[in-house]
Amino acid sequence: MTQQEFLDLVEEVYKFHTKRAPGIVIGVEMVDLARRKLGPVDSLGAVTETQVCLSDVIQYMTGCTIGNKYLIMRDKIGRYALTLYDRKDGRGVRVFVDQNKIDKQKMPETFQFFLRQRSEAVSKDKQARKESAKIIVDEFLAVGRNIFGWQFVRVKDYKKPPVNPVKICPDCHESFIYTEDGDTTCLACSGELDYYQLEQ
Repeated sequence: MTQQEFLDLVEEVYKFHTKRAPGIVIGVEMVDLARRKLGPVDSLGAVTETQVCLSDVIQYMTGCTIGNKYLIMRDKIGRYALTLYDRKDGRGVRVFVDQNKIDKQKMPETFQFFLRQRSEAVSKDKQARKESAKIIVDEFLAVGRNIFGWQFVRVKDYKKPPVNPVKICPDCHESFIYTEDGDTTCLACSGELDYYQLEQ
């Protein structure tokens, strides 16, 4: 991909992500590198080890999404890394940001970005965040893929997960996916998992 094609693609992913986050630029290079190293596959799958920008880059560039279950979230790992793999056999390529390859002198803002140590102003002021993002992008474009590591891997659970059955919750009367036969109510009604409370 030419530099202009790369920048055009970054602009498209920015629109999808709705923010001009520096992780998008880095993620586009990571996905492109993984695709090149993996080679053509008929059934592409992806794993992300973080829930931030990288997951949107993967979804936009590969068509592997959370909804179609071809993007597996392993965000509890928390590393800025991804794996693209063949869903037929699990053969894949993992690409990651190698902190040892980020020169603190040449890429100070990028180094701090990946350690979440940017100035306090970045978290409080939109203009400071925008300026920091521009510095990170400029630093990254100067070195590109040189901050990445990559490795051939084999994904363990590479097949699309099964479609689980549903029941009707006797409390809220909504259908819910269950995994255990003993589940009688949805997780929200049972109090095990909820994310909202009803307004009075």
